[in-house]
Formats: sequence, C-alpha cells, structure tokens
Amino acid sequence: MSSEIIEEKSGTIKENITFYNEIATDYDTILDKESSNEEVRKRVEEKFTNTVKSGWVLDFGGGTGRDLDWLVKSNYQVVFCEPSEGMRNKAVENHKNNTTGQIIFLKNDQIDFSQWHIKEPFDIKVDAILSDFAVLNCIGDLELLFKNLAQRVKPGGHFFALMLQHGYKKNWRWKLAEGLRTLVDSKPLLINVTYNNHLQTVYVYTQEQVKNASSSDWDMQESENLYEFTLFHFKRK
Repeated sequence: MSSEIIEEKSGTIKENITFYNEIATDYDTILDKESSNEEVRKRVEEKFTNTVKSGWVLDFGGGTGRDLDWLVKSNYQVVFCEPSEGMRNKAVENHKNNTTGQIIFLKNDQIDFSQWHIKEPFDIKVDAILSDFAVLNCIGDLELLFKNLAQRVKPGGHFFALMLQHGYKKNWRWKLAEGLRTLVDSKPLLINVTYNNHLQTVYVYTQEQVKNASSSDWDMQESENLYEFTLFHFKRK
C-alpha cells in the first residue's frame, strides 16, 4: 500500500471523528427523527440476545451509548470503544451512575483499531462484538478491521454489524446534504455528508465486498435487511 493511500485513509478517519465530535450534541435527536431507527435497534437487540447468552461484549463504535442500556440490562459486561471524544463523553455521562463495573470505557490510544495488531487495547478476549448503526460504513479498510477485531474475540465468538444497505433508494444519513460518486465495482460507493461545514465520508459496501473482507477470520452466518440497513451476523473461525 502506498504512503499516499495510507495518508488518505488516516485523513478520512480524522475527518469522520471530527464530524461526530461536531454532531455529538444533536446525534440522539437526529436519530430519533426517523421512527424506523427504534424498530431497527430493537431487532438488533433481539438477534443479539437470542444468540449471545452471556459474557463480555465489545461495543465497537458505541456512539452516545444507547445500546449500553439494553446490554447492561441483559447482564453483559461491556468494553466500550468510541473514537469520537464528544460522543464518548455523552456515553460516559449517560451511564455515570452505573457502578456495577459492567462497563469499561476505552480512551486515548486504546480506541485506534488500526493499531490493535501492534498493541493490544485491552486484555480481555470478548465473547461477542456489536457494531450498530453503520459504524463500519465510516471505515475504508474493512479487511484490516475484520482482522484486528478477530484478535479481540474468542474462537467461535459472534459479531453483529449493522451496515447501510447498498442500493437502498432512500437518502442515507438522516437526509443530510450529500454528494455521491461511484468507483469501480471492487470499491465501495462513497457518500460525502456535511453537517455544519464538517465533512464525513461514508463507505457503502456490497454484501460480496463485506463477505470478501471478512472471510479470512470470520464465517458469515446470515444477513437481514432492515429498512436502509443490513444486519450481518459473523462467527469467528
């Protein structure tokens, strides 16, 4: 991989983190404007709890911590990873009264998944990973992500990821202003989203691209379309 591509991906990640820092105050309100989002979250919860009965969960890209409500209620122990400081601070504030020790909040250099093959972010091997509401669509190197997440979960562990559905006709990302450009078939569709003059790059993958990126360490168990999203279920080889 050329240094130019590495720098481009690094810059995109930083831009996306800045975007979510900016949107953190309004994020929950924006999400709630789409009534279907609550139905989607409930379906994710149902699929997850029916499959993962107990243990440690990595909440990857946990945002403002909205999934922590049902994760804690279901008696999971949670490692919470959110790279946006603004979003993470809201999650910490929302769950400051949880004194059971069920939640570990990663911070600083622990949150950079691209370095997890070099330095372990935490000692625990989790039983499952949850990545809700299109977190993976913020990441340009899915292959590296799947490889590094695989190192953090036990063999046979589960990974549930909710991603934007490729080809869905409705406007993505809460109907914010966006620009589209399609690359060659082997590359994801890119969507540029702006909010208060901050830019986010969204990568929309086909199911085949997701399967190929995950195949070295994960078996895809099933996928389910939920409005503009697809819920993927993977199992660690």
